[in-house]
Amino acid sequence: MIDYNKRNLKSIEIPYEDDSIPLDIYASYTIQQVMVAFGKTTENHEYPMRQGVLYVEDKNTDLFFVTINKNEEDYLPSTMYNDYAINNKLFNWESQSTTSINSPTGQRYIHDRSDGHKVLFFVRESKQEFGKSSPYVFLGNARYVSHKGSNPIQIIWKMDHPIPERIIRESSLRPIE
Repeated sequence: MIDYNKRNLKSIEIPYEDDSIPLDIYASYTIQQVMVAFGKTTENHEYPMRQGVLYVEDKNTDLFFVTINKNEEDYLPSTMYNDYAINNKLFNWESQSTTSINSPTGQRYIHDRSDGHKVLFFVRESKQEFGKSSPYVFLGNARYVSHKGSNPIQIIWKMDHPIPERIIRESSLRPIE
C-alpha cells in the first residue's frame, strides 16, 4: 500500500528558482500558461506556439514541450521523436529533425552553461486526456550530459529535480523504436 501511494501521489510542487518566472516545478500547465509566464502571451496577444521547442531570447532559455506517448493520428512521422525518461534523473530527448549538430540551435543545446543559458522541460504522457488537450508537468532545469547524431540530435539531459515516477512508468510502457 505504501509503495502504491508513493508511485501514484502527485509530486509536491516547488517554486521555480527564478522569481521572474512564476512557475512551480511539478505543477501542470497548458502551453499558453507557460507563454504567459515567459511574457510571450499577453492580454491582447496569444502566442502562436506550433512546435515543441521555443527559445526565449530575453531569458536565454530553451523551453522543451515533450509528449512521451505519440501516435500516428496526432503526429507526423517526422515529429515522432524518441523522447523518454531513462531513470529518475536522466531524460533522452530528440531535437527537431531539421536541427543539425553544427547549427546555432544545435550548438546552443550542447555547450556549456557558463553564459547562463537554461533548458526547461515540460512533459506530458499523451496529447489528450478525457477528450481534452493534456497539460504539461514542469520538470525544471536540465543539464547537458551527452549527444549523438544530427537531424535530429539525440541528447541525454540530467534533471536538477527527480523525474516523477508516473513519467518514468509511462516511458517504460511506450513502444521501443
